[in-house]
Amino acid sequence: MIKFVAKSVLLVAVASNMSACAPLISGAMNASVNEDSLKAKTAAYLGVPAENLAIQSIDKSALSTSYKAQYGNMRYGCTIYYGQVDCKQIPSVATPDQSSIAAASQPDQKSGMMTFAQAQARLNQLGFPVGTPDGVFGKKSVQQLKSFQTSRGLKDTGKLDSSTIEALRSAN
Repeated sequence: MIKFVAKSVLLVAVASNMSACAPLISGAMNASVNEDSLKAKTAAYLGVPAENLAIQSIDKSALSTSYKAQYGNMRYGCTIYYGQVDCKQIPSVATPDQSSIAAASQPDQKSGMMTFAQAQARLNQLGFPVGTPDGVFGKKSVQQLKSFQTSRGLKDTGKLDSSTIEALRSAN
């Protein structure tokens, strides 16, 4: 009986020490986070070249790091938690209403460009649901764009490149 109690106390002690270590491990991971590592991880997450990213407003807490990233004229609010990156595009204007979404979903044929909201609207129309076209090209939009690209025999980059834009415009 004494051995059983001693083993139980030892197991509880080990388990409590292990759970107490999680913040220490994450804190150690956070200590090694710098601007270069943020650029590399964010570039991989967004699928863009690291040299074209700007990192700003780095805020390290005990378990995570929050920061702003900018790629061209697109801004993102990002967090790294236990080594995993999550970024959300920061809209440059207020959340669009339904009339502006409808206008944004019409591709600009003259420029050859397509906004994220236009691509999202078109993906929805083609059966690759991304939700309400809001111009925020997050994980779901990228995943559905990759699926669309694969279905059209394109390289599944998740990027809105010229061949993908052309395929989105010409698809039935």
